Parts: sequence; C-alpha cells; structure tokens
Amino acid sequence: MQAFGSTRMMSGDTAADYNAIACSYARHLSDELIGKPFDRALLNAFAYRWSGSGLIGDLGCGPGHVAAYLKATGLSVEGVDSSAGMVAEASRAHPGIPFRLEDIRSLDGTPPRYAACLALYALLHFDDTDLLRAVKAIRHATIPGGELVAAVHLGAGLLAPGEMWGTSVSLQFRMFEVGELEAALATVGFTVIEVLERDPYPDVEYPSRRLYVRARA
Repeated sequence: MQAFGSTRMMSGDTAADYNAIACSYARHLSDELIGKPFDRALLNAFAYRWSGSGLIGDLGCGPGHVAAYLKATGLSVEGVDSSAGMVAEASRAHPGIPFRLEDIRSLDGTPPRYAACLALYALLHFDDTDLLRAVKAIRHATIPGGELVAAVHLGAGLLAPGEMWGTSVSLQFRMFEVGELEAALATVGFTVIEVLERDPYPDVEYPSRRLYVRARA
C-alpha cells in the first residue's frame, strides 16, 4: 500500500462553483444510477447491512439522488453538502429527506450521529491536509462499529475541467493513486475491510477507473 502524503495544491471556491452548476448537475446526473449497475449493487448491499440500524449519512450528497435511493430501501437517511445550491436542489426533488448545509470537515463539531456513512466522490476536492481533516471528522461523526463507504477516481494529479455544462468553474478534482485513500482512512482510525475497483461506464460518466473503499469505525 502506498504511503499517504503526496504533495497537492487545490484552489478555488468549491461551494461557490457547485452553487453555480447545481441546477445543471441535478438535471444531468440525478438519474445516473440507472446506468451504473455496480453502484446500485453496492448501495443495495449497504442498505441490507444497515437496515434498521439508525441514521445514515450521505456526505457530499449533491442533488440527493443517492440519499433517495437509500431512502427507498427503507433506511433512515440524511444528506449533507457544503453547497447551498445543491441542498436546495436536493430538498426540492426529495422533500421527504432532510438535507443539511454543512462542510464535511466540520462534522467533528457534534456528537457521533451516523450508524454508517457514504462519501461517494465527496473527497475529491481536498488536498492532503483537508483530506485528513475530512476523514477524521467523518470518523468522529460515525458511531463506533459503524462504517464508511467512499468512492473516488483512480489516477494521478488533478483534473481541472475549466467549465461544466457551459459554466466556468475553478473546480479541481483529485485523482487518487492506489493506496492513498486507504492510508488516509487508517491514519484517523478507520479499519479498511474491503477495496473494490471497476472500469468506467462508457457514455455514462467520466472515463476514469473507480475505487470503492469500505472501512469500519
């Protein structure tokens, strides 16, 4: 496993960029799970493991489609996102689910609340320092014995698209090298229990290989 601690610089106002593209993001990606059978199977297995266990956190929830999928399985779920625009889109689309405006890195400011958490592509905008802050805060927010399932893009360096759906953005997406996320999780006290990879789905998503890590708090 590669040691954690590569040097990366991230810039820009992530929440402001997501506010600007929230409507387009919701319109284009809210139904993305239809074309992702691996992800649906992952969510179904997660729902089976944590049915009836307590509150589930969908961290970096975006327009709320993953939270809605989990809610439909019977889980008690809430979404958290640092973008007010995304929280507004999620709340409009899924009024039966609570969505909170909060930065993942601030989750250590309240007592542990989640039986389990998802962070699907929610850790992509953090440099090394803030990645550790984020996963440490998630660890704090997760009840002991609970789990985190996180997904990231595999690769090297940063992806900076410049614009998304016709809107200029300063967003930078971190590509994770093999072992980086696992090392960060271990550093803050998670125990990694499963690591999965898959190839991208053509014409459905950005063409990067995907990594899924399941870790116990």
